[in-house]
Amino acid sequence: MSQGNVEIARRAVAAINETYQTGDLVTWRRFVEETFDPEIVLESGTEAFTEGPWHGHDGLVEFVANQMEVLDGMWLRVDEYLYDGGVLLLVAIAFGGRAQHTGIDVELHPFHVLQMHDAKAVRWKVFAETERQQALEAVGLSE
Repeated sequence: MSQGNVEIARRAVAAINETYQTGDLVTWRRFVEETFDPEIVLESGTEAFTEGPWHGHDGLVEFVANQMEVLDGMWLRVDEYLYDGGVLLLVAIAFGGRAQHTGIDVELHPFHVLQMHDAKAVRWKVFAETERQQALEAVGLSE
């Protein structure tokens, strides 16, 4: 694994968890502006989202703000670094919280693929937990 890419992922988890805990998007915005290309695109690999894509730094901040509007007590962790080819990074994560409208605890296990260029993420795709094969294929692997 590229220590640079893994370190970026670790810092992302710390920044987003701080944002979830405090409700203050400043930490996330600062991390986004330092780490992601201004033209970053965040999109669903296939069926992970019903919205999007999100574009640029503002889009990434909006994405997290939208999550915080529907879930309380959010958290995120990396379950596994599945692939790091230098340019592409595949990470299995878990995240969750309590749905604001129903009070039901939610836990999801999506796959995130980041495409890097000059130590900045330029494309970010999220695959639903049922789409492991598609996530692997996105980085040139198969089961």
